[in-house]
Amino acid sequence: MFGNQPKIEVKPNDFDRKLILVGWLLVAVNFIVVLSFYFTLPETIPTHFNLKGEADGFGSKSTLWILPIFNLVMYFGMTMLATKMKPWNYNYPTKVTAKNAPILYAMSIRMLVWLNLGIALVFLVISAHTILLAREINTMDIGWLIIVLVAVLTIGPFIAIYKMFKVPKQ
Repeated sequence: MFGNQPKIEVKPNDFDRKLILVGWLLVAVNFIVVLSFYFTLPETIPTHFNLKGEADGFGSKSTLWILPIFNLVMYFGMTMLATKMKPWNYNYPTKVTAKNAPILYAMSIRMLVWLNLGIALVFLVISAHTILLAREINTMDIGWLIIVLVAVLTIGPFIAIYKMFKVPKQ
């Protein structure tokens, strides 16, 4: 099933490239947000949250930089995977033929782009949530938003896989 897929060149389309750009903007905003508030934060900040979004672990404020740095590394890696790796090297849940390959390849690129964008958004929300709690600004509990985003990121690929099964094989 995951053998010799047709080697048909499919690249991200204009919409995919726009989504990638939006993701890069989210990564940049993550750095800007952390830099903007870093010097006004207390030395000890929340570093871990329970399912309710409440802080249950604390550490140095310098640990806040881990989020945008990891966001950058992840976003770069996933962007390279979506744009530079040949889609016939991916695994697919259904048989890839010369006829359905362009559709499946485009769907896999789109799924990676959306997943990457969602991950960048999650990191930005976690950074903002951490800063708000560190500054004792709890006007809006966004812990639920993180859970919703992670749920969507988990369910999204399954929806894409389901759609791939519906693509005609011949």
